[in-house]
Amino acid sequence: MCNNCDYTIHGRQHHFGWDNSFVPAERVAPGSTIEFQCLDSSGGQLQADSTVADVARLDFATVNPVTGPIFVEGAEPGDALKVTIEMFKPSGFGWTANIPGFGLLADDFKEPALNIWKYDAASLEPALFGKNARVPLKPFVGTIGNALAEKGHHSVVPPRRVGGNLDIRDLAAGTTLYLPVEVAGALFSVGDTHAAQGDGEVCG
Repeated sequence: MCNNCDYTIHGRQHHFGWDNSFVPAERVAPGSTIEFQCLDSSGGQLQADSTVADVARLDFATVNPVTGPIFVEGAEPGDALKVTIEMFKPSGFGWTANIPGFGLLADDFKEPALNIWKYDAASLEPALFGKNARVPLKPFVGTIGNALAEKGHHSVVPPRRVGGNLDIRDLAAGTTLYLPVEVAGALFSVGDTHAAQGDGEVCG
């Protein structure tokens, strides 16, 4: 729990896709500090003890959950929502998977693959890959945004004018992001947090 936060939004308060008809998880004043407890992009389907067989069984209807939405009092269409990312509390485990039929290299790598990462969540020392490789850790937000003005359900995956699955590794602690507001209250949500990534994502 966050001792200095005004609100905590639990991981169970999540949704799939953007939809301006969603009931807000919380209504907050501008300038509030909020702790978001986020599920991973598999929606909890992949765990520290998962195997490659679990990758083949992924239910795509429950991937890419985002925590929220948050109604920001006073936010109106035409405004910009200022979001400052203060810190992360990583879990100590993560995963990298090749999901058949998904990603930029789907035609070249057709079989599922899975690597489970374990790391020190306190020190964030580089994570080991195999016997010799070390991957530096820099937690960041993968999916972040506001609800669209258009009615109906919209996927979080494509980046949009209001945000989306941006997967920019610089959305780390200390970063401030300005997101266009298209509906009253903004209806802000966040998820798909990463422990590490390069300049992009090729396998999902």
